[in-house]
Amino acid sequence: MRQALPAGIVCVQNLYNVLTRGHEDVLTECAERGIAWVPYCPLGSAFDRLPSVTDHPVVVAHAGRLGITPAQAGLAWLLGHSPATLLIPGTRDLAHLADNVAVARIELDHEATTAFDALAQRPGTPT
Repeated sequence: MRQALPAGIVCVQNLYNVLTRGHEDVLTECAERGIAWVPYCPLGSAFDRLPSVTDHPVVVAHAGRLGITPAQAGLAWLLGHSPATLLIPGTRDLAHLADNVAVARIELDHEATTAFDALAQRPGTPT
């Protein structure tokens, strides 16, 4: 990223979500430089190589406690984690789109934020 800065980077998109945060250093630098951060696979994936945020028991439990969906909880964490985040979640129908748009009004409480912060996948550590 630093090598490409002279080209006028305005956005970086890397794999990133509440469970997979291997690019935290890049996110931090983007925020410091005013560069938008677009998390790729913001909810993980249905594919085996990426854990699913919406299936993680900690996410499911806090979402239920807060009366939101696990997807909303994972997306709300992303928005609250860094002001550089530009979130572009996928959608499959109008109801799903409405759920995604509602995330802009969700602020996770301290308990959920602390629990989600602790979920970062470490190399060799199952989530």
